[in-house]
Amino acid sequence: MCGLTGVLSSEHMKVDESCLQQMNDALLHRGPDGAGRYSEHGIDLGHRRLSIIDLATGAQPVSNESGTIWAAFNGEIYNYVELRASLQAKGHIFKTHSDTEVIVHQYEDDGERCVEKFVGMFAIAIWDARMHRLLLARDRYGVKPLFVAELPYGLAFASEMKSLFKLPQVDLSWNPAGLNSFLHLDYIPAPLTAYRGIRKFAQGTTETWEVDGSGRPKCLSMAQYWTPNLGTPGIDVPFDDAMKKVFSLLQDSVRIRLRSDVPLGAFLSGGIDSSSVVALMRLCGADRIKTFSIGYEESEFDETGYANQVARLFQTDHHCRIVTGEDALSVVPLLSDIDEPFADSSFIPTYLVSKLAREHVTVSLSGDGSDELFGGYDKYYRIGRYQYVDTVPLPVRRQIADAAAFLVKEGMIGGGFVRRLGVPSRLRWMSLRSHGGDDQAFRSLSTAFSTFLKEPFTANTWEARFHSNHSVSSAQLVDQQTYLPDDILVKLDRASMAVSLEARVPFLDHKLAEYVNSLHSQYKVQGKQTKVLLKRIMSRYLPQEILRRKKMGFGIPLRKWLCGPLADHLERSLGGNSSGLFAPDQIRTLLRALGEGNRDISNQAWKLMVLANWADSQKESKNW
Repeated sequence: MCGLTGVLSSEHMKVDESCLQQMNDALLHRGPDGAGRYSEHGIDLGHRRLSIIDLATGAQPVSNESGTIWAAFNGEIYNYVELRASLQAKGHIFKTHSDTEVIVHQYEDDGERCVEKFVGMFAIAIWDARMHRLLLARDRYGVKPLFVAELPYGLAFASEMKSLFKLPQVDLSWNPAGLNSFLHLDYIPAPLTAYRGIRKFAQGTTETWEVDGSGRPKCLSMAQYWTPNLGTPGIDVPFDDAMKKVFSLLQDSVRIRLRSDVPLGAFLSGGIDSSSVVALMRLCGADRIKTFSIGYEESEFDETGYANQVARLFQTDHHCRIVTGEDALSVVPLLSDIDEPFADSSFIPTYLVSKLAREHVTVSLSGDGSDELFGGYDKYYRIGRYQYVDTVPLPVRRQIADAAAFLVKEGMIGGGFVRRLGVPSRLRWMSLRSHGGDDQAFRSLSTAFSTFLKEPFTANTWEARFHSNHSVSSAQLVDQQTYLPDDILVKLDRASMAVSLEARVPFLDHKLAEYVNSLHSQYKVQGKQTKVLLKRIMSRYLPQEILRRKKMGFGIPLRKWLCGPLADHLERSLGGNSSGLFAPDQIRTLLRALGEGNRDISNQAWKLMVLANWADSQKESKNW
């Protein structure tokens, strides 16, 4: 697990050596164990190393035997042992035992299609000196981040945007489309970022670049080598056969992710996902497993009892920390390290459990991805209810929705359902996933900032990615291409890498995902029952209390904290308004409503606080 940087440039763009070094140094937290650089005319590759595999000789960038192919990457190629044996049989000579060297030799054989052979999480940069071409690639689910800035006479890329900030040529003016999507989603979906000049590199894709005769960067090819899809429908697969196959794939995924030359452990919340990972680790032969949990003083949010139960069952070396509002206050400044607004408040416990784990291990397995794969969100069965009403013509449904809205108020049971009757089916999942109804948050924006967010070219730049229908399977695929890589995995990567911890996600093995996605949605969601298949599989190994308990999803006592330990910070952030984002009178209304508690608007207040903190940290790049 590491961080990479790079610049592809022409003779028209001279990049100062100090800027290149600063780009690499900005990723120290991702790789405190070492640094490397490779530079020749037109290319500079930088790398920060967190040593996991081949501690002695695994430094990057790495080249082939002739020094004509160079690679730097962030992540892990879990099947490097098998690939190495195959490549050696073909005559390739290895000088290290690292997974990085497998990349350069596999590229020699397969070119840009080499990534299709890799089982892992990765962002890769390969320089082909023979062709003077650069290949960039990102793993199938986007577990590992990669950002790109296209410059007039060059191309810059890095594992985090803070590296790109070091280049004066990068356009850091604010992107209205990105900020508009943040206010609706709490995060910014790819390829957008908060800046006009930086984009997120798409998951499951490769791009090949060179500098053309005029000195400008040119993309020669872009390929999407993998995307989550339904594949060959598995509706006729008997349930018992599906159980056996998925259990085998789960074991394979966990087993290969236990490869490490450093100590590893697992996050353990006590929910079915993390508990399943720990159970599978034990079944795959792991012993002396270290597990890590976060708890709260507030009983309605505390899961430590369940985590302790699982830890005792599998005899793990369990570590737990109780989190307070004061702890949360200490984490808030770290949200700026994500480099753009990000309002998923579960970043706080994710960071704190990562920090706890890093005191004992360098690698930790996580249960992330299970909800999107096996159908763990209640929104999935909610979307499924609409299949029975969408046979009614849309104009009729709109009339029914308008009439029912007078009787069933927003916030009442069924209020959301009746209002979405009048939403076209392709837009309904977006209405469930977005927060367009956060009226107080949008009313709190200043007139000038609201106008900026509505620039004509921002329309329809992100909404289309959320188009779906009333099927559970379609909603799951949308989540696997949006919410999962752009929220869940961003949170996991930034929180863990902030403390130099590698987090592995066995539920996101692509072979497992391809099979599970092909199964009928009834194997995942039945009425209000979620994760049907996974629960049946794990019923032999986990207590019924774990299998039947209500999903908590790393929730935190946000309103209590915002009205308590975080209150002064919240008021300073929103009341100061030094960036001119907010309408002062509406902010006072929001803060008063938050304190009164008649309606829980803590998520809206948190989102605006995150936006304000980011804006204050980005004053030099403000342009709206």
